[in-house]
Amino acid sequence: MNGFNNQARRLFGAMAVMAGLLVAGQAAGAEALRVRMDFSPWGMHAAMHLAAQKGWFEQEGLKVDIEDGTGTINTLQLLAAGRVDVGQVSVGTMAVAMENGLDLMAIAGFARTGDLAVMTDAGQKVTGPKDLRGKKIVCFATSPWVPFIDPFLKANGMSRSDVNLVMVSPSAMISTYASGNSDAFMSQAPFGVPMVGKSRPATALLLEDSGISFPSYGLAATPDVIKKRGPALAKFVAVQVRAWQYLYDGHLEEGVQAILAQRPNANLDADVLRGQLEAYRPFFKSPTVPDAPFGRQYDSDWAAAIQSMEQAGMIKAGRKPSDYYTNALLPN
Repeated sequence: MNGFNNQARRLFGAMAVMAGLLVAGQAAGAEALRVRMDFSPWGMHAAMHLAAQKGWFEQEGLKVDIEDGTGTINTLQLLAAGRVDVGQVSVGTMAVAMENGLDLMAIAGFARTGDLAVMTDAGQKVTGPKDLRGKKIVCFATSPWVPFIDPFLKANGMSRSDVNLVMVSPSAMISTYASGNSDAFMSQAPFGVPMVGKSRPATALLLEDSGISFPSYGLAATPDVIKKRGPALAKFVAVQVRAWQYLYDGHLEEGVQAILAQRPNANLDADVLRGQLEAYRPFFKSPTVPDAPFGRQYDSDWAAAIQSMEQAGMIKAGRKPSDYYTNALLPN
């Protein structure tokens, strides 16, 4: 019997070694993609970290390196410079960045309704943008808000001289507001409101309500990377579509736990991550196409965004939706 057990142990040991070699071989043959997020970990990173946690990228033959970011604008700059392959960014901000010569393209759209907002202390009972006159508002230099600040103020009959706008470091924005050292802060509503809910509850004035419409979070790459690495990008996009579908099909908590597991030293609050994911659910709807599938972008959505950004002087006249996005990498 002992002889049999020893043989069995040797057999199972050999099988384990073979399995390890197979996994190692698969990893060695995987195609590497460097992905840059917009910011430090928060709720909208759930699909990326969930896919990594579950091994979905590896199943598709991909080795995905997920980098935290320091702001959408910085990620766009790194993307255009060829330092990363894919960026998870505000694709509306991407459209404005393209006016400054960055060669970019949105390859998937997830939060397709505009989410930028000014958050104010709920106790101040701010009911409209004009109530922001004289208030101290904080933002940061690489925020997706930056190209929209002046058009927002102008749309409401104001300029920067009417508010006390202060640029702080990204890490200081929330703490500055939460401590009472500012009246308001500029961010994405589904990000910001849950972040300050426990310390200084806020209400949001959406930029879209001032007539400036644009899509929010999606994935972007350069045309050169799309051309050279299309098959790998298509696999990557399909995994992200799958992850978002899975999350909003009753598995948000898995997304929260995946972020915590993938970023154990980031000092994250599970309640905040959960609140951000819940808050983003309505923003995933297309403004013009009912029941639009995850990831797909539409001429009708982009046409409305182009019109409002043209009127605000943010992009040149004559742009068309196909200048900004492609659905070619999405699963059929």
